Amino acid sequence: MRGFITIPSSVSCASCIYCGARPIISMVEIGEYIVKCPNSDSHYQTEPGLIDMDDWNLHNTVLANRQVDIAPCPTTDHFFSLNGTIMTLENID
Repeated sequence: MRGFITIPSSVSCASCIYCGARPIISMVEIGEYIVKCPNSDSHYQTEPGLIDMDDWNLHNTVLANRQVDIAPCPTTDHFFSLNGTIMTLENID
């Protein structure tokens, strides 16, 4: 257990989006911490600083890493994507 802190089960946090593990808190420098996956350093980890559970939760939800577009109807000149963006057909690449 040396070098990291296990997050208590009473703290609400998302599991790692890649492997499903509960995150840990690791000190990187004096006074700076990261929230990271205990299984792999290549999985998402927060920027060094204060313990940022909100950032961890934001990046480890299914919809945070995926944007799904809805195809335009042939009778309209715009379409909506699921993240709420309205785009005209001429701006779509």
